[in-house]
Amino acid sequence: MGVALGVAALIIAFAVVNGTDGELLRRIMKFKDHLTVDSWQEERLPLIKEELNSWDEVELAYFNLQTQVFAKFEDRIAPFVVKGIDFSDREVYEFFSQYITADLKEEGFFVGDGIRRRFSLSEKLEFYPLKRRLRLQKRPVRGFFKVGLYEVDNYYLIDDLESVKSFSPNYSLVLGVMLTDPYAADKVKEKVSKYFPGSFVNTWIQTNQAIFSTIKLERIAMFIILSLIIIVACFNIFSTLTVKVVEKTKDIGILKTIGFTRRKIISVFALQGLIIGLIGVVLGSALGIGVCLLMIKYPFIRVPVEFFGTEYLPIAINPADVFMVVVAGIIIAFVSSLVPAYRAGSFEPAEALRYE
Repeated sequence: MGVALGVAALIIAFAVVNGTDGELLRRIMKFKDHLTVDSWQEERLPLIKEELNSWDEVELAYFNLQTQVFAKFEDRIAPFVVKGIDFSDREVYEFFSQYITADLKEEGFFVGDGIRRRFSLSEKLEFYPLKRRLRLQKRPVRGFFKVGLYEVDNYYLIDDLESVKSFSPNYSLVLGVMLTDPYAADKVKEKVSKYFPGSFVNTWIQTNQAIFSTIKLERIAMFIILSLIIIVACFNIFSTLTVKVVEKTKDIGILKTIGFTRRKIISVFALQGLIIGLIGVVLGSALGIGVCLLMIKYPFIRVPVEFFGTEYLPIAINPADVFMVVVAGIIIAFVSSLVPAYRAGSFEPAEALRYE
């Protein structure tokens, strides 16, 4: 039961981490560019865009730029990122429209839902563009959008590409690329660099390296900490078999005198520990997967929507994680039985039967 509870705890914990991290990565992949292509020769970018849109790996290649503004709300100043995209490009607008919650006017800023709620925006936005001389400007609020990423919904403004260019000379025009398979970003990057030498390509994996490193560290730490439950349970296997060896000293001596080898004696006790581990791992796997499936079908743990992008705790079972936990549980159980097994195998018949 100790091994079973440890295995079940690991499987459930991994499913929760996979669900929350997977939901975060899905939202990043939906909105943020999978590749960004830049070049010292800006006039090359339209040719690169046309070529990339013809590739099977590319879903959409489009121009975008980013700059900053300082928005004024009565006596408060708040910095926001302004992303400019080409609304005249039908494909680009259709891609962005999936996040639009309200389209009220013909021109102006699309404001993140978090900004709208925080500052009660409705008709216009006053801001200082990023220029040497700060002069207050006004621009209508065209509508609102919601991506589900906290930093985007709370700090981004979206506007037409040409309008954003007029706000400030401090911007960088790049080519954003959305891929059919975001995880193939590194391969597509190599292909772009090969076909267009002199271009600078970044992937979404490089841009979000801190997130990936955090997720990796989180998984390693969680595995180590929760594995202690299995290790503690396996100490019980160790102590049980140690007591068993003492109880069976006479039997071990008799078996050795009738021809049992040291290897056979060791295998008897090692097999007992392995069987206990296997039963515990099977029960734990069934319990852990069962609880996860139950939570997927009947979600009941509520989480903040603005951080997780969903109302209930996301759960995702990864077969590779389950396999790793099962193997680790069996190995730990088997190793814990080796010391008493070797002790049993090392008894000499005369010593084992001395007081019998």
